[in-house]
Amino acid sequence: MRIGLDFDGVISDCGTLKSVAAKTMFGVDIPPSEFKKELVVNRGLLTMPQYRELQNAVYGTWEYGKQMQPVPGVTEAISFLRAGGHALRVLTSRDGEMLRIAREWTIDRGIALDPLDFQGIGHGKSKADAAVGLDIFIDDDLDKLKLLVGVVPHLFLFSWGYNDRVNEGNVARRVASWREFIERISEIAKAR
Repeated sequence: MRIGLDFDGVISDCGTLKSVAAKTMFGVDIPPSEFKKELVVNRGLLTMPQYRELQNAVYGTWEYGKQMQPVPGVTEAISFLRAGGHALRVLTSRDGEMLRIAREWTIDRGIALDPLDFQGIGHGKSKADAAVGLDIFIDDDLDKLKLLVGVVPHLFLFSWGYNDRVNEGNVARRVASWREFIERISEIAKAR
């Protein structure tokens, strides 16, 4: 099967890194489980310009990029999926330098023995055109998944504290770990 993966929040743990950056840059303690733009800005913890500055630092500099941690289980899951003959493609909102950092981090961290196929979409743009032909896609942002309804047959929402209050409804199936995602993929493969 052809499987699409988001990067931040699916491969890399961006919530923890944003929490560290908020403390360093602005002296604000925000738990990773609450680090979603809408939550942080609407609660007045950061202004929108501060949030954008933080995003640019976390995603666009090696100072923070080298501190990124992989989502637990991602390395084993990617190896397992590739060994099972699945084609993997990372579709991320990152582009330019941010995309280069993500690619290099993935290699440096040994997430995949062979480099993953990355496609940078750009911030605020839909992944729909890039997702055509995929069988499965996983993201931690339900709004991005909504734009893929009718494009990708099987959509999954990777669950974090910052999106656990979001009702995924008929848009996607929620998974709480890479292990659970692998189980769902196996169920889909058996049903084919």
